[in-house]
This record gives sequence, structure tokens and C-alpha cells, in this order.
Amino acid sequence: MADSGKPAQAGPVGNDAGRWTIEDLGAALRQLRRRQARHRGGPPLTYRELAVKTGWAVGAIADYFNGRVLAPTNRFDVLVQLLDATPVEQGALATARDRIEEARRVASEHRALPNHRPVPRQLPADVFAFSGRAGELATLDVLADPDRGPAICAITGTAGVGKTALALHWAHRVADRYPDGQLYANLRGFDAGGAVMDPSEAVRRFLDALAVPPQRIPPDVDAQSALYRSLLAGRRVLVVLDNARDAHQIRPLLPGTTACMVLVTSRNQLTGLVAADGAHCIALDLLTVEDARLLLARRLGDERVTSQPGAVQEIVLGALDSPWRWCSWLRVPSPILGSRSPPWRRS
Repeated sequence: MADSGKPAQAGPVGNDAGRWTIEDLGAALRQLRRRQARHRGGPPLTYRELAVKTGWAVGAIADYFNGRVLAPTNRFDVLVQLLDATPVEQGALATARDRIEEARRVASEHRALPNHRPVPRQLPADVFAFSGRAGELATLDVLADPDRGPAICAITGTAGVGKTALALHWAHRVADRYPDGQLYANLRGFDAGGAVMDPSEAVRRFLDALAVPPQRIPPDVDAQSALYRSLLAGRRVLVVLDNARDAHQIRPLLPGTTACMVLVTSRNQLTGLVAADGAHCIALDLLTVEDARLLLARRLGDERVTSQPGAVQEIVLGALDSPWRWCSWLRVPSPILGSRSPPWRRS
């Protein structure tokens, strides 16, 4: 926005609002923020300060300002008002935002027609009663910024510590940032009862999900991976590779674009993926005592947890020694907890 109070020159305005892009809208928000700072004689509001004022996630606000995600109408109106836009500017920007949304709706309808690219939604269900991991979730939000370069994150830790739970919970939380789809594969790297999935099988499954006809799939894994990368070029897709054994199993499934995010879980540290492919590693530890108690309360109910403090203490302290004790004491689906009943009296 210009200091004169006229609409910003970041993109078309007025009667040309139909030619705005989401990037133009983000640029206009940034200009408003800079102009507000000049008028007030201080630094621009940070994303964190705006998050405090609005109650929204810092990552979501960053996406709005960087033109990666279109803010919902009510949020967009709040933002431009917080940034001291004039009534005329508010009207022009609201019109531009609504036309971007309409153009997206039309484009989405076209994509849904035959011969258009499919949008896979392969994530398993989110984990029931997820608790804690606030620091890890915040780290994943930062790593998902495509301006940082290729986003590959490996969540590592011992068996039963909650790697898959964290990965799936975060993936569901940010799924709308990846409008071109979410791909998921359990690579069975450490499954006792199944064979480790070969990279060629995994990439073929992804090509199937992307609607590649069988006759177009090349016979060797290198060519399959090249086709897979070509299909993801220019698209924002989240790829979750669960239960991986090593970097060799992962590399054929890495996109070649910074717009995509790859989230890997493994019991191994995957140092080769970190060193050669620039992956960021999140080493997952056991839940804290506070988070463990909160998980029990969410799963079993506050009243039951409060009424049997001795049993709760036994479970929490036992879980700090071994995450597998969760698996034997609570009836919560894998990967967090197992199938047997808690060791306390039932009413």
C-alpha cells in the first residue's frame, strides 16, 4: 500500500482486481505492515505479535503474508484492519481476495474433471487423544517453509515413542497447506511380521495414486523416480514416509521441488539422509510427566484419572522407563499404545 492511502501497487487494483494473485495479496499485506510501522515510528509487527493479537498460529500468519495460503474471509478482514488499512483499501483488498478464491474454485472444479491431475489424500486417520510435543510441532512448522529450500525432516527415536503419532498429527494439521495432495507409505522398515518395502514398490504405489496408467510406468526404479519427480514438479504435496529403515529406501521417493515437504519416521538416525540430502532430524524422546498425565486424561477421562492417582503414577513413571509399557497398559491404537487393559480396578 502506498503511503498516500491509495491501494498498494503490489498487484492490480480497482477494476483490475480480478488479475490479482495470492502472491500479490501477500505483498499487499507486507506493504501495509511496513507502512503502519513508518506511521507509528516503530518496527513492523512481527508474525508472533500478530499471533498474540489474533490467537492464530504463527505459521498460518506467515503463510498469509508470504502468499502461500489464502486467508479465510474473516481472518483476512481482521488482518487488514489490524494493519490500519483505510476503508477504501479494505474494500479493494476484500474484492481481490474474493476473486482469487472464486478463480481457485473454478480451477478446482476443472481439476476434478476427467483427464485432470488427481489430488491424492492418503494420510491415515489422525491419532486419537494426541498430547504434548509442542516444541516438535513448532519445529515442523518452521521446516515446512518452502523458502528454506528442500524440506526433508526425519523424526527418529526408539520403538513406541510416538514417531508416527507426531508425524500424522502434524500432517493432518497442515494438510490444507498442500492443496495438491498428501502421499503416505508405510515402508515397513522394522515390522516383525512383514518384509521391508522395496523402493520400487513404494514409488509404483505413488505413481498409481497420481493416476499414471500401468503401461506408462517404466520398468526400472530410476526411471520410475524420474517420472514421479516430474509429476510433483510445480505442485505442493506432502509426502509421509513412515517406518523407514535407511536412506536407500527413502531417496527414490524424494521430490525434486522445494514446494513439497517430506516427513520420514525411523528408529535409525538416518545420518546419511542428513549429510547427503540436507534432511533435518528431530530426535524424539519420551513424553514428559505432564504430557503423559494429559494423554491419560484425554484417553480415559479426567474423572477416572483423578480417582485413581496411584495407578496413574505407576503408568506415568513406568512409561518414563520404557515406552512399550504404554503398549501393554492402555487400549489406544498403534503406533502409540497397545491392546491390553490398564492395571487398575474397573468399576
